[in-house]
Amino acid sequence: MAENEFREWPEVRTPNGTHGASGSRTYDFPLTDEDRLAGEGISRGLSIGSIERTVEEAAQRGFVYRHRRELVGIVAVVTVVTVATSVAWGFRQHVDSQEVLSSCQQSVSIYQANTERLKKTVDGAADDLQIAESQVQDPKTVTALHAAVDAGNDKTKIDASCDASASVEDNQSSDEKITEATRRLGDKVEAILSAKAAVERSKNARDVSVAKADLVNKVNEGQSVLGTVKSNDLNARQNLSAALNDSQQMAIMSSSADPNEYLKQTSKLQNAIDKLNATAIAQ
Repeated sequence: MAENEFREWPEVRTPNGTHGASGSRTYDFPLTDEDRLAGEGISRGLSIGSIERTVEEAAQRGFVYRHRRELVGIVAVVTVVTVATSVAWGFRQHVDSQEVLSSCQQSVSIYQANTERLKKTVDGAADDLQIAESQVQDPKTVTALHAAVDAGNDKTKIDASCDASASVEDNQSSDEKITEATRRLGDKVEAILSAKAAVERSKNARDVSVAKADLVNKVNEGQSVLGTVKSNDLNARQNLSAALNDSQQMAIMSSSADPNEYLKQTSKLQNAIDKLNATAIAQ
């Protein structure tokens, strides 16, 4: 052939590259792995089916063999990842355990601080506990304060503790119990402070009411003195008249919640009354 008409077939040449007319021709076809195994199988008397299986297995082994380095690398990576994951999980468990223990210990410190705060709150209510029901506008506030202080004095022991050798679950449970106990301490503190403030407001309200009433009574007394006492001291009479006007304005118009304001005006009015009485002409 002058030219290869079939592109899928390779050019066939003799070993020495010639096609002698008289000599025998030798064609050199490259053998594949399957061809070699088939030849060896036939020489051993193997069946065609066995040869085909052998060829297939050889092909598979050939792939593994050719990629053995990559496969070894993949196995090594998988092993390292597995070990790293196991180590990370163990470390995470250790960190969680430490965090739970630390949280529990912190809760104990907060509980102890609130215990001391409750004690100081109870001690701070001592003066208000001396206030009698007759000294306040609403006697129920005094009763409520005594009840709140009694509850604050009630010592409740916590059946919980933080232990480094305990499990995470046990320390978490202890943490929750201690936190709840701390909340109850805070409730007691707030109850005492609230009851204490209520007693003080009630007492102040009564003090204002009493001071206003005393001022009104003193105004009535001053008016009586101004109308009945004979005196040649014009200044004393004018001072009493001015004090009476101021006192009447305060008793009627003032909304001050400070009882001392009324007490001061009552004292000022009393001084004006005394000065006019001192200048009285004997009858």
